[in-house]
Amino acid sequence: MKFYLSILLFLVVSLGANADNTVVKPFSLGLGLYQSVISVDDALYANDELSGLGFSFGYSISDQFALRGTYYSLEHDDFSEVDSSGYDLVGYFGTGFASSGFKAYIGGGLFKDKWEVADFSESFSGLQINGGLGYNWYSVSLDFNLSLRDAGDYEDFVNDILGDKISASAVTGMLLMSARF
Repeated sequence: MKFYLSILLFLVVSLGANADNTVVKPFSLGLGLYQSVISVDDALYANDELSGLGFSFGYSISDQFALRGTYYSLEHDDFSEVDSSGYDLVGYFGTGFASSGFKAYIGGGLFKDKWEVADFSESFSGLQINGGLGYNWYSVSLDFNLSLRDAGDYEDFVNDILGDKISASAVTGMLLMSARF
């Protein structure tokens, strides 16, 4: 995890910052720390927590509307043989997407998640709602966003394995550093 933080710190220092609020830069290309938590409502079963990196591309349609696609690659925090990879496609409504300064946003979109271990894989997909806060400098952007995923596929998977009727929730978060152009 310290390695990932070093990468983000390197990006901040190497790309620099400028507080010119008049510049409009609609594109962003970023790297971030990505976390996913699948929580079940039964105390006998542990939550699944996965962490890794996310790579994103964003386009600000205006200062109030933006689109972002993120590809992520994660590893289970307790069972390193379990890998997860997938993508999020999200549309946002908010303020400050294209110009320099503070930004806040909400939105929604789709996700696709694939878990793999040895010769076994399982895919999950659905809708999600998102929100976030961030700040745009001249050439750099920093964002923190959260998403609440439709957990239906995760619940089906757990219930098929355990034979129980357990409900689940799925939440992801990402701390993202992006280059703006």
